[in-house]
Amino acid sequence: MNNEKINLIIDKVGVIFCLLTGVSLFLSEKFENNVVIPLLLLTFVVSMFFKKNRKDFFSKIDVKFSIVLVSFVVMSFLIAAFDGGIGSRLDNYNLRYLIFFPLAYFINDDKRIFDFLKSFLCGGTIILILAIFNFIKNYNEWAHPVGFDYPRVTAILTVQDFANIMCIIFLYLLSFLLFYKNDDNKKNKIIKIYLAIMSMLVLFIVVVNRSKMVYICLIPTILYIMYKKRKRYMLMAILMCFAGYFMLPVSISNRIQYIVKYKNDPSSNLRVIFWKTGVEAFKQKPLYGWKAEERKQFNLDYYKKTGVSDYVYKYFLTGNKLRIQHYIASHNSYLQYLLDFGILGFIFFILIVMNLLIKLFKMNLYKHNKNAKIIAFEIATKVSFLAWIIQGMTDDNLNDKHLVITLTVLIFFIDYLYRNIKNQKTLDFENEK
Repeated sequence: MNNEKINLIIDKVGVIFCLLTGVSLFLSEKFENNVVIPLLLLTFVVSMFFKKNRKDFFSKIDVKFSIVLVSFVVMSFLIAAFDGGIGSRLDNYNLRYLIFFPLAYFINDDKRIFDFLKSFLCGGTIILILAIFNFIKNYNEWAHPVGFDYPRVTAILTVQDFANIMCIIFLYLLSFLLFYKNDDNKKNKIIKIYLAIMSMLVLFIVVVNRSKMVYICLIPTILYIMYKKRKRYMLMAILMCFAGYFMLPVSISNRIQYIVKYKNDPSSNLRVIFWKTGVEAFKQKPLYGWKAEERKQFNLDYYKKTGVSDYVYKYFLTGNKLRIQHYIASHNSYLQYLLDFGILGFIFFILIVMNLLIKLFKMNLYKHNKNAKIIAFEIATKVSFLAWIIQGMTDDNLNDKHLVITLTVLIFFIDYLYRNIKNQKTLDFENEK
């Protein structure tokens, strides 16, 4: 067997593992962690043994951005290693950012990118069906919350992971519903009907999940999608949100009020307490962050000092299965990362986000690509990245394996679209000549 055939096999295997990454994100954490991701990275490493593949890979990627991404991963391990040991920060998720590189190598054309998207839709559809079943089965409990205990809806994933990821799936569905167009009218109608049904089902399950931050992140992202379709649709969306609020069950509308009236809701008020505690902890160790055990003790001492200890224990630190993560959670991705790795670690995350935002601002496929599918993909990716950033304000997404993978996939999508624009600009320039 010659090198060309071996290369072809490796390429096909790499694509298969990429597709499995999309499906397994929703269905099996152990399969994803122990099989899919390790084998995807291994397949990529093996493919890089061939000089032709290395040359092809480095010709496509943004080398400067890649260096920043790798530095972001390495820095967290260096900080932990020199201050308490690798396990001192309880963060073992950063290596997952490295799947950006096999994705960039194996998912290298429009057909593969949309097959990859379909793999996420497949996994998302399965847990959507399971979540709807769970909602129906537990409806009485959901509809009659006791006190501040608001039962939420999920399947397989934790309730917040489920809400955050299904929100992103909804944004992709809505964008394709509004912007995608198939040349075959019959196929176009079938696809639009499917997208409309899926959009309504996903939006329904997101609303009944009762995640306050998902409600917040959906407002600007939906408005942006409407703006890109037609500016007057923004007003229609605002009116629908306003009218929809009064049509919601009281158990949902009351919870939405707690976004503003945060002191009346332990879930919201606890976050304010955690943020204040986190800010005080950061002031003491801003450069390279805290070891987990030390921060646990700092938090407990600070709760006593500020007179909120009984409140935190009553509404949060309850039960017999508490782990150290419960004691040090700040419920803000960016504050949490600053506390874990300090300014030295966080600066690389800022550089990554700045690079991505610059690419997003430069991205306008209306001018460079008339493919409706690509345009829908671009708009969906923009708003999904914004949604992820907003979601991180009240959750520890940078310490969450599912949402780290979701962010890595969004990073890859942005990079792919930006390369698409650059290639299209080059082609337009050559045609003009």
